[in-house]
Amino acid sequence: MFVNEVCGGSALGDPLGGCCITPNGYALLLTKLLGFAQGRIVMALEGGYNLRSIANSVCACAKVLLGDKFTFNTPEMQPFESTWRVIQAVRNELKTCWPVLSSKLPENVSLRIKPAPSELYASDSESDSEDVDELLGTVASVSVIEATGVAISEHLSKMKLDDDSLAVKTNSSCSAAEQHPVDSVKVHNNASVVLTKKISDLSLEWRSDLSKTDVWYASFGSNMWRPRFLCYIQGGKAEGMNIPCCGSRDTSSPKGTVWKTVPHRLLFGRSSTPCWGTGGVAFLNPEINYNEKSYVCMYKITLEQFNDILFQENRLVLEDGKDGNTVYPDSPLIGSSEIKFISTNRAVHLEPIKDSWYSNVLYLGNEDEVPILTMTCPASDIERYKSGELRLAPPSETYAATLIKGLVEGKQMDADGAASYINAAAARAL
Repeated sequence: MFVNEVCGGSALGDPLGGCCITPNGYALLLTKLLGFAQGRIVMALEGGYNLRSIANSVCACAKVLLGDKFTFNTPEMQPFESTWRVIQAVRNELKTCWPVLSSKLPENVSLRIKPAPSELYASDSESDSEDVDELLGTVASVSVIEATGVAISEHLSKMKLDDDSLAVKTNSSCSAAEQHPVDSVKVHNNASVVLTKKISDLSLEWRSDLSKTDVWYASFGSNMWRPRFLCYIQGGKAEGMNIPCCGSRDTSSPKGTVWKTVPHRLLFGRSSTPCWGTGGVAFLNPEINYNEKSYVCMYKITLEQFNDILFQENRLVLEDGKDGNTVYPDSPLIGSSEIKFISTNRAVHLEPIKDSWYSNVLYLGNEDEVPILTMTCPASDIERYKSGELRLAPPSETYAATLIKGLVEGKQMDADGAASYINAAAARAL
């Protein structure tokens, strides 16, 4: 649940703040936040001395919460420098949690240093009767944005936010992830806010959108063996696994399978997992090294399915003990905007699950114009392995046998060659 705080000190005319946000500005922000939080909003009032300013700001927000339709009309006024500066600072602070905020704001925006005298409210409650005349229509209704400026208001009105970025407490027993559980996850995507849809529709909108986008999932560990990989898609467990997978919402088989090698070091780390027992599991060093060659089996799946695999790898899927239903996070970790970001930056460390073992999504290029993605540890973990803080450990016999079956059945090498490949990777120091 989100708390929408109407900060009176930031409102136009209040002597405390410099942001000069009009009631219509609050209405626009709340309209966006409603979609962001899927309607789960608690509104609170904080601070402020100008009673008329506070009343109009709260009234505008209340109208939005009660269902008044909000429309954007091009304003005639320019944004205040203080407002623009605060927005830039907030976006910069939060962009690691919500990558959609990494997009650039308009440049060369004409800014005002302070409001005109006619825009200021009196802060003395005895002067409240004069405030209406001094508003100059900026609080007439919530259907028009006025003192926020063309560039900033248009950008806000068109801004795409995640359907849901709530913290989801998880501790799954049904996941076949090769790691320990994490405590929470904030989830993202770039789906547009659509307030007219039901909340249940909003929570599923991202799945429909991402099911139309294909990616190659590059597996370098146990998922190289197709029967084991299909557990992440269709559920269940394969030979050697101690616990079953929940599977993906979309259980469709991969549209294609391709093998290739990548210039990244294969390593085995950690000491035990719920799925494979004692022994290390596979990671790729996110740093490119053209002296290294690791085998990957690539499955062509949808971006929706990739997110479900990412959820399971990081133990973010719950099994409801009451009715036996499987509960997935409401929104994806990787949306279309993250795909664009990662294709430029080669990797994205998912800040909301930064302590998870497979929280780093790597971009390995394209195959037939479709992006190749994999998931591994962050670069910071590699440094911890080098320092000895984290333990490098050879894989268990069962886990190694699964990798060997993947390489052999994928016709990449014979059993002896596959065993040598794995043993060499496990024996070398970083």
